[in-house]
Amino acid sequence: HTMVPPLSQEHKSQLSLLVKQDAAVLNDFCGLAAQFVKHGVHPKVFASAAHKLGVLPSQVEDAIRALVFLLSHSTQATATKMEFQDLITTLGFTEAAVNVLTDAYTDNEGELKEYLKKMGVQIPHYHNLEWRFDILVGSRALSHIAEPLITLQLSLDTHTCPGSQTNEDDGGGKQSEPVYDKLLLQTDPNNLVHMTSVLEEALHEARTHHSRRIHRYIK
Repeated sequence: HTMVPPLSQEHKSQLSLLVKQDAAVLNDFCGLAAQFVKHGVHPKVFASAAHKLGVLPSQVEDAIRALVFLLSHSTQATATKMEFQDLITTLGFTEAAVNVLTDAYTDNEGELKEYLKKMGVQIPHYHNLEWRFDILVGSRALSHIAEPLITLQLSLDTHTCPGSQTNEDDGGGKQSEPVYDKLLLQTDPNNLVHMTSVLEEALHEARTHHSRRIHRYIK
């Protein structure tokens, strides 16, 4: 069962301007929020809406940003239609306003998911790990016992990150082979044991109930 994390007091305060409006005005704000998600909103639009409502342009901008956060926040948490309605009802919206907001939430699902990808942190993805065991042998100049070294080659996929370029067609109808970034690391056995310990700790944490709940919210 998905739970939508509660909104902060700041977001609730910014949304309070919308709570006071009728369904028609709220529908206009939902249109501006959808526009904001797709390609941004010109400051003149904030000024025009503010003039009609008798408020400051900054209040209109804050309200639209808070509305975008509400919609994307719920999309990120994979909230059902009913869960979304429960959330916005607790914020004080009327039944008519709840219907308008719910339509905006369901109608713009695809755009909201793209917006979340665009806003996300772009990091390389793990592809492969190779290792080699190195030790210096047969040297007369070596006056102490040689310590072995482990060389690691980490292959990173940067082409499946949000916002990155995908593999292009090579002209013959086939996609070119993906090129991976190679990262070389060298360490001694003691450090490798420490790295293994840290990774095992991270793996254990990832399996906890708390981590699984967080994963459900952000997937």
